[in-house]
Amino acid sequence: MVMARHHASVARALGPVRACLEAAMAAQPNRRVLVACSGGADSVALLGLAYRLRRGLGMDLVVGHVDHGLREAAAKEAALVRRLAATLGLPSEVSRLDLRPGAGLSARARAARRAALLAQADRLGASVVALGHTATDQVETMLLHLTRGAALDGIAAMPPVDGPWCRPLLDLTRAQTRELVRRLELPFVDDPTNDDARHARVALRQQVLPILARINPQFERAFGSASRRAAEADQALAQCSQQLLVEARCNPGHWSVAGLSRAPRAVRMRVLRDICRLAGADLECLPARVVESIDAAVVTQASARQRQDHSVGPKHWDLTPRIQIRVDKHGVFATASPAANH
Repeated sequence: MVMARHHASVARALGPVRACLEAAMAAQPNRRVLVACSGGADSVALLGLAYRLRRGLGMDLVVGHVDHGLREAAAKEAALVRRLAATLGLPSEVSRLDLRPGAGLSARARAARRAALLAQADRLGASVVALGHTATDQVETMLLHLTRGAALDGIAAMPPVDGPWCRPLLDLTRAQTRELVRRLELPFVDDPTNDDARHARVALRQQVLPILARINPQFERAFGSASRRAAEADQALAQCSQQLLVEARCNPGHWSVAGLSRAPRAVRMRVLRDICRLAGADLECLPARVVESIDAAVVTQASARQRQDHSVGPKHWDLTPRIQIRVDKHGVFATASPAANH
């Protein structure tokens, strides 16, 4: 397939996309990249840009698509991706999930989609999975995290490279990717759920982002800069918290309240989040107030232990039906909750 000749906007976009893909492949055993393509403008633009870069980067491209099984129109989107991959002469794979509507659908869909993409990458021999998240998606993610009381890692939001995952479009806005896909003369479809304001992300997109654009037309760039600074600070905090996580550990699933309480609160809070994560909790769904209440219990128990005050009782939190965090004078314990054994 011969795509449209270079336009200035395409040439400008190739630089950051090239840098991200190169960084992602540098740490991997091969240079085969699976482009996750939903059929929407963002991921189709990513596929088109990656296709242009493939020879210069010595990159072998394959295409993956995940149908969540929730909409009848999704079959047409899968067919579009198959046709596009075939036209470009690229191998492709489509996975269909069997999700059911109900509580936690967004989180369940995200986890299932990521697992399906990793499985596709494994079958197709790809060591990198490229995702079509844009600078606008990054703003939405940061705002959603802030509504939950995000810590530094929540403000940092989505990293450009995270293990096998990479996000080459984080320096490009959603408006830019729509222009790019037109310049590249590639077909795409719009998912109608992206206009459903019942979803928090869509409500932000429709109601909050236009206000931000009036305040600062370059708000996506400003948020991107804030995200990068938060990521740098979070990396430093992660090093401190990792050391404390090891030093305060008594046994598997057991950490000393005395050891934790002596650390600065920011480090301690990060360790407690890590403890919840190690127990299996999804940090995307873990409210900040829960971690704050666990932290308060750690400080209270450590103080009571030092005073030899035996009147302070234990506290526990059922993070999920299967994950319990307990804090008493002996430590912080991450265990299977009693409900999981019934």
